[in-house]
Amino acid sequence: MPTGRTTGFHRTTLVGRGTATASGDDTPALALTILYHPVLDRVGDRVLVDGSSGRPFALSRTEPVFAPPATPGDGAPLGDEHLSRKPIHFTGTPDGGLRIDIGDSSTALNLRGQRVLGSATLSAKELARGVVLELGHRIVLLAHHVSTTEHVPDGGANDDARELVGASDGLRRVLWDIRSVADLALPVLLRGETGSGKELVARAIHRASLRRDKPFIPVNLGAISPSLAVAELFGAERGAFTSSVRRQIGYFEQAHGGTLFLDEIGEAPVELQVALLRTLETGEIQTVGSTQLKKTDVRVVAATDADLEGKVATGSFRAPLLNRLAAYEIWIPPLRDRRDDIGRLLVRFLREELAEIGESHRLASPASDAKPWLPASLVARLVDYDWPGNVRQLRNVVRQIVVGNRGRNRAEITAAVERLLVRQPSRESEKPRPIEPAPPEPPHVHVSDPPPAAAKAPNDDLAPPPLPPRNVARRRPADVTEAELREALRICRWDLAATAERLGISRASLYLLIERFPGFRTAGDLTEQEIAQCHRELGGDLARMAERLEVSERALLRRVRELGLA
Repeated sequence: MPTGRTTGFHRTTLVGRGTATASGDDTPALALTILYHPVLDRVGDRVLVDGSSGRPFALSRTEPVFAPPATPGDGAPLGDEHLSRKPIHFTGTPDGGLRIDIGDSSTALNLRGQRVLGSATLSAKELARGVVLELGHRIVLLAHHVSTTEHVPDGGANDDARELVGASDGLRRVLWDIRSVADLALPVLLRGETGSGKELVARAIHRASLRRDKPFIPVNLGAISPSLAVAELFGAERGAFTSSVRRQIGYFEQAHGGTLFLDEIGEAPVELQVALLRTLETGEIQTVGSTQLKKTDVRVVAATDADLEGKVATGSFRAPLLNRLAAYEIWIPPLRDRRDDIGRLLVRFLREELAEIGESHRLASPASDAKPWLPASLVARLVDYDWPGNVRQLRNVVRQIVVGNRGRNRAEITAAVERLLVRQPSRESEKPRPIEPAPPEPPHVHVSDPPPAAAKAPNDDLAPPPLPPRNVARRRPADVTEAELREALRICRWDLAATAERLGISRASLYLLIERFPGFRTAGDLTEQEIAQCHRELGGDLARMAERLEVSERALLRRVRELGLA
């Protein structure tokens, strides 16, 4: 029986709670995660290997041991009879990449839909995004980087966040945030792209709080008429307006003692913003048509995918309300930045959707000579997609696959799924194009880095004020280098919204990059003493202060006002 120790590298470490690398550092490490296996309980198992020694790492039917992240001691090799016992060798390259050598192995290894013959080289940039490997037409692995720092200790928020499926670094950060803030009375602002699971996070916060036995009331402000928004949230007395024939109980009263989730907070009309700010400051509500104030005990969790700072700059969102709502912020990563969770989510959604139509047996482990109902090539294609609609879009695609293949012994991508998997254009008018397999490679496959971005115009640095370039396609955050990030921040005068647009990434991804690279900080990281000293030395000149401290002028203004220096 193989053990967790693998021949080749001087260490092979299983990633799990409380597990660190042999070296004890917290630098990203290379991991192989099972995204699909005929035995679905194996999905999500992974192994952490050290590619820094330059020694080959062997992957075959019998080695190494893959284990669940939560129980690293309970693992097994891939074990599929369609894989060869003769190993495929992986060797780390000096620049952080990975070389794959097929050698004498008869296991078919597909990369981007094409079989690798001989060898292939994966760059460090590709590994940062995650590279999908299909083995023996039955198993799908993801070669990617993982953090060796634990964000959620044993006994974390998992029970309360059971709807949040995954074990990626990004999700573990979210779980840590949930646990950190749940028992506090602070308002929470959830930020993330549409479909990324903001309401699930809000519910997890409620379940982990002392209010768990009280109501959780979700409200989508984007679906409420602006003229009725105040009455909907705070209630209205009988006769307060023409159609008011009885007293209307508002959402705040309904949520008394519990949690009020305000989704799409960026769509709140100005009148509602004023009333909401007053309630957050005083703990009181006033129903429409009444002069009486009522005490309320409600924890507010708000969510948005909008650039609230940009709305503050244009006057469509009140800065004091933003400061109140953002007492604690949680950034929810997009699905493309937690690619190793796609297999776990896929299995969860498949089980639920197949149960709905009475075909749960499709997911039973097949006999050794039978093909699984879900082809590995289909899974590989799904994982390699960037999912602009995030988890919500993935669930919709799974539903289409299940219903479109009802009664079939083998699933395939239907025409409806093909349409759903058309790449959506970015806000900067990127043209949509469908997912397509890579063109055929020569026998010796070499996966090169993407071509460099087009050179900027000579006068970009001199253009006042600095604006993000137009027609910038969305990029992977992992493609942004530290030097490029620093240059973009300086060109945009440390304005985070403009910097994110210039780099072609989301605001959430920009914050993660600033957190990842040393030497970067936001206005919130500045100490009171540092701000006060800079204020004295520069006579309160905010523009010069922002330049010296290398932070956003708008965010610095908020800190200055909070300290009473304005």
